[in-house]
Amino acid sequence: MSPTRLLVLGVVRFAQPVHGYDVRRELLSWHIEDAVNVKPGSIYSALKTLERDGHIVAVGRERAGGRPERTSYALTVEGEQEFQILLRTSWWGVEQPMEPLVPALCMLEEMSRAELIAALDSRIERLRGADRRSEFLQATIAPGATGADGGIPDHAREPMMLLQARARAEIDWATGFRQRLHAGVYTMAGEPGSIQLGPGRGWPRKEVDTV
Repeated sequence: MSPTRLLVLGVVRFAQPVHGYDVRRELLSWHIEDAVNVKPGSIYSALKTLERDGHIVAVGRERAGGRPERTSYALTVEGEQEFQILLRTSWWGVEQPMEPLVPALCMLEEMSRAELIAALDSRIERLRGADRRSEFLQATIAPGATGADGGIPDHAREPMMLLQARARAEIDWATGFRQRLHAGVYTMAGEPGSIQLGPGRGWPRKEVDTV
């Protein structure tokens, strides 16, 4: 399921008739771009796909000055059904997010201990920076805000809190991992006992008897 598809459908649903530009502005105001692809290209692509699939329909076009023509969209009956399905699929289904760090963890012994500790230090600082940013943004959200004034709607606090909780959990893990590395866990690249790999230097191959 495309998270962008659900978000775009949802914004069209409550703001209709609405321009693509305003859909983009609304989603960016929620500050979820680090977790969901809400880049302009993805939003406009989702609008075109939803229109092609009959889930939204163009209800007006206008041009102001020298600016490009803007199309207003509204939800169709099929779009309402699609929105309800996607919303409940997201809530009732549990999927593990793709985490690019997992493959790197599987190969961690190919790095030197010093470099891996430095990378963890950098990662922890960036996560802490994101945590402080989230705290600041949450503090700017007025209780009961609807977002009609261009600000952040009150309910956008929850995805921020979810992402913040995940970042804090990773900080805890990374801090503990760094301590374990300092304590000498694992045999890292260049250390006594490490396997020297490279082109033509893999594990010794064992001959397998075939019948």
